[in-house]
Amino acid sequence: MNSFLKHFEDPSEATINALKLCFDHTECMLTFDESVLLYCLAKEVTSGCIVEIGSYRGGSTVFLGRGSIDGAQVPVYAIDPHKQFVGVLGGVFGPKDRTIFYRTMLEQGCSEIVSLINLSSEYFASKWEEPISLLWIDGDHRYEGVKRDFKLWVPHLAIEAVIVFDDATDPNLGPRKLIDEITVSNHFEKIITVGKVVVIRVSNSK
Repeated sequence: MNSFLKHFEDPSEATINALKLCFDHTECMLTFDESVLLYCLAKEVTSGCIVEIGSYRGGSTVFLGRGSIDGAQVPVYAIDPHKQFVGVLGGVFGPKDRTIFYRTMLEQGCSEIVSLINLSSEYFASKWEEPISLLWIDGDHRYEGVKRDFKLWVPHLAIEAVIVFDDATDPNLGPRKLIDEITVSNHFEKIITVGKVVVIRVSNSK
């Protein structure tokens, strides 16, 4: 992928085959390479927890969960209200996605590592207590929405945590606009891009 992942243990052929089978049987808005990136990042987490903002039907959640299971088995929290919502790209989301999410967690063996928090993140972010080592932001893609999620959860990041954004290469969408804004200040640095997924972290030169 790039030098950021050079210290990662490459998934074995058996693992790749298992992940591909999982990918083929899960409704996911990511490509396989993007999904494997999440798996690798989650597997590297050794403490704290993993938080996902925006879970839809659990496609990305599964790869976070499988990575954690194959790693240090830290908890994965999936935050999504599953209320009726039309995304900036035209996607229609709602309560039926919650049913499929639950089924996906059971079918893919992630129901005991993943906890669904079925509320909007702003309701409890201020009271969050667990350090977050991996933050996956894939909720509202409007600039206002993604900036809100970022500001709410960044205070809870562990040292050397990474933040991952979906749909973050399109300059017309909120994730890319936010990344451009926060990386120009030298407080955060972009470290890897796979497909439309971008990973950033707190800059060492801050």
